Amino acid sequence: MSAPIVAALCNPVEGDAGAFSARQVLNQAYVDALVGAGATPLLVPCLEDDDRIIALLERADGLLITGGADFDPRAYGQQPQSKLGAVSPARDHLDRVAVSYALERPEVPVLGICRGIQSLNVVAGGDLVQDIPSQVEGALKHSQSAPGWWGTHDIDIAKDSRLREIVGAVRLPVNSFHHQAVSSVAPGFEVVARTDDGVTEAIERTEGGFCMGVQFHPELMASHDSRIAALFEAFAAACAKA
Repeated sequence: MSAPIVAALCNPVEGDAGAFSARQVLNQAYVDALVGAGATPLLVPCLEDDDRIIALLERADGLLITGGADFDPRAYGQQPQSKLGAVSPARDHLDRVAVSYALERPEVPVLGICRGIQSLNVVAGGDLVQDIPSQVEGALKHSQSAPGWWGTHDIDIAKDSRLREIVGAVRLPVNSFHHQAVSSVAPGFEVVARTDDGVTEAIERTEGGFCMGVQFHPELMASHDSRIAALFEAFAAACAKA
């Protein structure tokens, strides 16, 4: 059986160092985690033409919504607060097209990581906490200084969730590199993991196939923790069956 193809969304880098500095970027860790799980990445750049984006998505068996800049809060009915970080209109557009495509096709497996869980929630009709340190009372540290493969806080995983079935744990240490998070969960989704400060760490679609978002970065931990690697393996397996 051939390896499933996973559409992985790129980030645009405009650059200011000459003619060759503008790039479309996908971190190597995503590639390594997908390949390690038996999948083949198909890089999807930020394009203005929706039809070209969809043409690439149609060649894939699943969708990986990667990390990146903050989502423009006007997409979920809010004005930017003072702690909002950089936004990327090009990446926002790519996510809107790609996530809408997948949501309309529940047979397409989806895994959203960091910004990816946020994009999944926003496009599906939810909203975000724009800045955890200033908006969440008693917030834990969600932007770690430890190595990326090291889990610096724990998450509690809901009973009967797909995530709990995959990782085989009720409580799991994960890494943390974000200042935003899911606030009101989108219709058709449910929260399946939180940190001790109440921040959402994972959501799943309540109907259909594999459709999950996680706030942590499993691609950085997969080579060090078999429970985390199992997440990519389950995603790749779902893509192989799609």
